Amino acid sequence: MKVETSNRIFGLDIMRSLAIIIVVLMHGDCLINKYFNTSIIYFLPDGVDLFFVLSGFLIGCIIIKEIDGNKKPIQKIILGFLIRRWFRTLPNYYLFLVLNIALIYFGLIKGVINKYLITYFFFFQNFQKPYDFLFWESWSLSVEEWFYFAFPFTVLLVFKISGFNISVKRGIFFSILLFLILPLSHRIIYANSELDFDLFFRKLVVTRLDTIGFGLLGAFTYFYYFTYWRKFQNISFVLGILLLLVLQWMDYSNHIYFHRTFYYSFVGISILLFLPKLESFKSENIPYKPVAFVSKISYSIYLIHVPLLQILSKFFTTTNKYQVAILYSIYWLLTILLSCVVYRFYEKPMMDIRDRIGLAGIGK
Repeated sequence: MKVETSNRIFGLDIMRSLAIIIVVLMHGDCLINKYFNTSIIYFLPDGVDLFFVLSGFLIGCIIIKEIDGNKKPIQKIILGFLIRRWFRTLPNYYLFLVLNIALIYFGLIKGVINKYLITYFFFFQNFQKPYDFLFWESWSLSVEEWFYFAFPFTVLLVFKISGFNISVKRGIFFSILLFLILPLSHRIIYANSELDFDLFFRKLVVTRLDTIGFGLLGAFTYFYYFTYWRKFQNISFVLGILLLLVLQWMDYSNHIYFHRTFYYSFVGISILLFLPKLESFKSENIPYKPVAFVSKISYSIYLIHVPLLQILSKFFTTTNKYQVAILYSIYWLLTILLSCVVYRFYEKPMMDIRDRIGLAGIGK
């Protein structure tokens, strides 16, 4: 069943808002953990994983909708999609890449500027090996950008190999399978190595595209099997919670091989199981505006909070829990305020340019 997608879906805005709040909480933990017990934060799911699956679902729905039933050549569909996405994501990315370089140059934040800096301009900083010198939060943005580029061209490649004799539904499904299988295979191959888990398993493009792939699988189910998508949403949601709790409970030190191989596959599945319920969730008893507000500025929050955290840590010393509480409050307040400024005067104007030249339709 083909269904329309809305620009704003309340349940998915909740998921996006929750994801960015978790990310900021986890990174900001270094400000307060000396005086406050923050262990509960680490029982929460990884906010980046939530972003990955949600992105796969939203972008997957759009790509499937545009390809299925569209008489345009698939090459033109892909080109239009990429231009729209790049208008949405690249302006903020390059703004903060340059800002991070400037802050490092003037000694305001930590980082190293060396010959590998060029890789950050083309999203190669963590493609198959990490160049972990600056702009650390960009690793997930690199994964996202490669997904935007690779998935449509994977679909095109599948169609070309089949001589365009395969149905759109099958072509998309086989493309999704590749996204689920290849990153897992890479993790299995290197599972017994001495490579650092965070840099070589959690933060590489080639090892993390399958997390987004499970969002794609959700989009496929949503588009072609909508009746089942809605029918089992409550059971799916409960199973997702149970699976995520089990994954959070499993200690890495006792399950090293699992965490290096199948862990992110199961994480993707657990978050995917939330989507049918969240996608149908309406704003009734929960105020919509605050959730939509945080969701809209979440990209700017993600880019702002780490350099801001470093600057505050560098210039302000705390000696008791009251000073820590004040500094932590300032951290959150400035993160929100600066994100609003960036969204209002830079991010949204860039999207408006996209819309004015006839490229509206993706990722508002």
